[in-house]
Amino acid sequence: MTGDLTRSLKRINFLITETNAQTIGWDSRAQFPPYPGQFRQAVYSHLAAGANMVEYWHWHSLHYGQETYWRGILSHDLEPNRIYQEMSQVAGELKRIGPQLVNLKKEPQVGILFSADASNALSYMPVGDRVTYQTVMQQMWNALYDLNIEPDFIQAGDSNLARYKVILVPPLYGASDTVLQQISDYVKEGGHVVMAFKSGFTNQFSTVRDVMAPGPLRAAAGFHYQEFTNLVQPVKLTPDPFAAGAANTADTWAELLILDTAQVLAKLDDANWKSPVITRNKYGTGTLTYEAAALSDPLQRSVIHDALSRAAILSADQALPSSIRVRHGVTQQGKRLHYYLNFSSNDATFSYSYPAATDLQTSRGAATGAPITIRSWDLAILLEY
Repeated sequence: MTGDLTRSLKRINFLITETNAQTIGWDSRAQFPPYPGQFRQAVYSHLAAGANMVEYWHWHSLHYGQETYWRGILSHDLEPNRIYQEMSQVAGELKRIGPQLVNLKKEPQVGILFSADASNALSYMPVGDRVTYQTVMQQMWNALYDLNIEPDFIQAGDSNLARYKVILVPPLYGASDTVLQQISDYVKEGGHVVMAFKSGFTNQFSTVRDVMAPGPLRAAAGFHYQEFTNLVQPVKLTPDPFAAGAANTADTWAELLILDTAQVLAKLDDANWKSPVITRNKYGTGTLTYEAAALSDPLQRSVIHDALSRAAILSADQALPSSIRVRHGVTQQGKRLHYYLNFSSNDATFSYSYPAATDLQTSRGAATGAPITIRSWDLAILLEY
């Protein structure tokens, strides 16, 4: 997530100045070395996100002090070891294929709207101890990760939202009328938005608007509200349109929505509150799906999956084995590149779904539909012809 955040907010490839080699920690209580292959895999995971450099903290393990057990490439004996050998392997590979990996250009179709102002504002007026701006943003990114969808992060106020088919919005608690109007215009012109609770409540100065919530978002969201409540425990929702089963719940916070034009997808199944929790509103040629409460992780993933499906951006990537993550990009030579990483101790096999390519590490060809097997904690880098 940090790689996606850094790359897309700066709109440029990034440098990893410190990453880990062996076990880490300020004491001996959490010493878990990388499995064979994981060290190498981590390097390519960074490159697949857009890194142009990977550096390590640090060369050799320190012999005293607070970071004695935050170990480096070499152990305390200063002799070559397994990690050193794996680093040497990666260095040799990158000397050979690095020019085809550097300056990778990413072209995500999904964006996550990022606002440090909204994060700070909500931290001063929290809805609870467990749910924050950051946790919802992480939850949304995790859902995309599970679905094998790569996102950009978009700075709130970016006027070029149209380059994305779907935009996810963590709690946009503090935002100017201009930012909210940009989101509304994006929906009106055909975009799909999934938006979390508390959005539009205050302006950019954390001043509550003196109009009906959600302020300038009302037409695009298709509802208004005057009341809200904390939820002291998870509350079941009804019906269950996303087939979330036992995870069809909301918690921590709920806004008591009054519908204007929005459609109710799920509402609180509580003895006192029957308020809509998930709504969808068609506005112009786009849709805005609103979450008036904090959703469970599986439910959030299903809501986002539904939005991706409506935007017609799902592909064979969503049918890959659960341990396989895929990342795409365009090389500086203008060719499409696909990283497949197996985050598992078991081998994984799948059908390659893109145009014919060459595996840069083995020089073997891969035709469309050909079976690809990736060993545990390994990867394949396929460059289209």
